[in-house]
This record gives sequence, C-alpha cells and structure tokens, in this order.
Amino acid sequence: MAEANVPAVVPRQWTGSDHAGPVSAQLLPVPDLAAVHSGPSTVYRIAAVDERGRIAERAVVQALEWGPGQRVRFDLLSATALVLRPEPTGLFGLTRRGHIPLPVPVRRWCRVQAGDRVLLAASAQRGLLAIYTMAALESMINEFPLPNDGGERS
Repeated sequence: MAEANVPAVVPRQWTGSDHAGPVSAQLLPVPDLAAVHSGPSTVYRIAAVDERGRIAERAVVQALEWGPGQRVRFDLLSATALVLRPEPTGLFGLTRRGHIPLPVPVRRWCRVQAGDRVLLAASAQRGLLAIYTMAALESMINEFPLPNDGGERS
C-alpha cells in the first residue's frame, strides 16, 4: 500500500516562524465562543477520538446536514478549541462513513490523542461544528465553581 502525504493544516494567521507550541493570542484572535454555538438548534455531544484521529458522532453530522465526503476547513480558535466549516476546496473531508477527521497537525495543536474525549457543538443555524478539548470544558466549568460547603448558592 502506497503512503499518501497529507498537507499540513496551518492556522489562518500563521507567522511562518518555527514555533513548536500554540501561537500567542496576539497572532490568533479568539472570537466570542458564546456567539459560535448559541441557540436552540445546537446539538451537543461528547465523543472519543479514535486511533486514526476520527470522531464518529452521527447526531452532529446529521444536525449539520453534512454527508460523507463533505469538505471542511479548520479554524483554530485556541489551543483547546477549533471550528469546522464547510469549504468546497477544503483539504479534508468527512470519511465515507461520515466520521469527522482531525488531521495530525490539528491534534498536535490541540494536544488531542487517540482515546481523548472532546465536546462537539453543532450549530445547524450557523452551519459549523465547534470542537472543544476536555481542557476547554474544564476551564468553562471552572467559571461556575461549586460551593465548598455543599450549601445552596443564591
């Protein structure tokens, strides 16, 4: 079986420098995440990334009305979040079974490995899929800490 080279996924505002980690917030603006996926037409799921970097979650794909082969573009929001949008000339597409691909450069950027779980937020209204790592979910949850005494919060 012949090996195929896969082109690299590069953040939209890449500086071209040899940078091993995430680009600083000055170089990659992060949009308001609440605006990305608010509304009643949003479908949320938590799914695992398989050994080939794919996510099998039919509910989000169906909510977006995407099908096998749907070409997508990756917009990296931060080191813990990204957005997929339909893009006819996108380098990557959904698999024949409709699984969502996470190419190696994207997985490295977000530090996602096989077996890791991610939060998917499919906004049918906006036609996009937000993917958050568990680190992003933990950060969101920490914004609303539980009371220490077990009592009610007002």
